[in-house]
Amino acid sequence: MAGAPWWEQFDPGESVASAASTRSAAGPGAPTGAGGGPRPGTGTAAPPEPQVVVHEPRPPRPPRGLQAVAAVLALLLVALLGVLAARTVGASDRSPTGPATADGPTTSPVRSATGGTAAADAAATAELEDLRRRGLQEHPPQGQWVAQLAAKSVGTTDPVQTAANGSSTFYATDILAQSREIASGIAGGDVFVLRTTDFGDGLVDARGNPYWVTLVAGPFGDADDVRTWCDSVFATVPAADRSNACLPKQLTPPS
Repeated sequence: MAGAPWWEQFDPGESVASAASTRSAAGPGAPTGAGGGPRPGTGTAAPPEPQVVVHEPRPPRPPRGLQAVAAVLALLLVALLGVLAARTVGASDRSPTGPATADGPTTSPVRSATGGTAAADAAATAELEDLRRRGLQEHPPQGQWVAQLAAKSVGTTDPVQTAANGSSTFYATDILAQSREIASGIAGGDVFVLRTTDFGDGLVDARGNPYWVTLVAGPFGDADDVRTWCDSVFATVPAADRSNACLPKQLTPPS
């Protein structure tokens, strides 16, 4: 059986359709090998895996309102501690040293270096100064004889006498009290007060303080007249102690 002519065996349309179908199976633009199929080893590569970035979580911040409240509370606490400390110091400074009364605790008065209270000693010294000025006006030292009944400097200790404070040490308040007692007693009304630096050689004690002297003026011509008066007025005082209670003194101008 004779075959078809060669020009009938070759159909250009069929060849083109066959080639097109082969390319479409390989995919558009796919390279082909010598036999028209896909080139070995040239398949499509897998896309790279995406990188995952892990972020560290931040600690939560407190609200700004709470921060402001905390700052205010801290300031109030510091102020309260300061007030409490001040009250504690003030209370220690005002701690009572005397017995408590119904009106509250009482404090002992401040004592001065002279043994009495500061206010009482100051008042007593001021009054002694007034008596001294009066004594200088009424009995200026001119060589006259007087009876000396007391002589005490501030802080003098006389073991045979008792001061107003109950001890044998005399301070300004005790010296004034003794002078008042003498003036209101048997010595009479012509009693005056001077300091030892107002007459004679200006006698002072070991500390350099002058003595406050309580004197009695009278019609004394000499020392014997004064002794006679002392023996009469202080007759009840033992003779051994009488010279400590009354003795003659001549008021000469200060040297």
